[in-house]
Amino acid sequence: DECSSGDNDCSANADCNNNDGGFTCTCNAGYFGDGQNCVDIDECANGSDSCDANASCVNTDGGHSCSCNAGYRGDGKSCSDLDECALMMDNCDRNARCINNDGSFACECNSGFMGDGTSCSDVDECSMGFDDCDVNAECENKVGSFSCRCGDQFNNFAGFTGNGKQCSDIDECAAGTDSCDANASCSNNVGSYDCACNDGYEEDRRAHV
Repeated sequence: DECSSGDNDCSANADCNNNDGGFTCTCNAGYFGDGQNCVDIDECANGSDSCDANASCVNTDGGHSCSCNAGYRGDGKSCSDLDECALMMDNCDRNARCINNDGSFACECNSGFMGDGTSCSDVDECSMGFDDCDVNAECENKVGSFSCRCGDQFNNFAGFTGNGKQCSDIDECAAGTDSCDANASCSNNVGSYDCACNDGYEEDRRAHV
């Protein structure tokens, strides 16, 4: 028995099979040749590997190994997408949303912020003119947003009414909210009013002392 006695010329990477009056050599799995000379098969190069489409193949002596690519998880032969967003493995800014995609993720700044998603800063809609406040309203920037208020702070926001995006003039004369003297006439104007003494009267300068 040449196989058991070692009296054969089979390759170290082949099986020796004894038969009547002789023996045969057969290359092991992962090798090819005539049995006496066996060469490693590069399964990765010839596409005969068993790796997943989303895995990397590494050829080994007589075989190969598979490992899932970045953004995937599994044993290499079967790989599934890794949801970095759900697993909180992303590097998105606290003011951004994480969007999972196949094998990776993307970061997108929330409304009211600007940046690349990994770094987001507040957008000053008021100074940049991105607000939709009424022409007779004052815009106030807030983190991630803004607010509109009819009137302006210099006039204590008096003279107009509305939600800030739509403002209308208050007719203080008609509403009786003016501070004109009983012997003066009130004239409404946009955002305010004027007082003028009636005929026969003059302004009491001492009242302003």
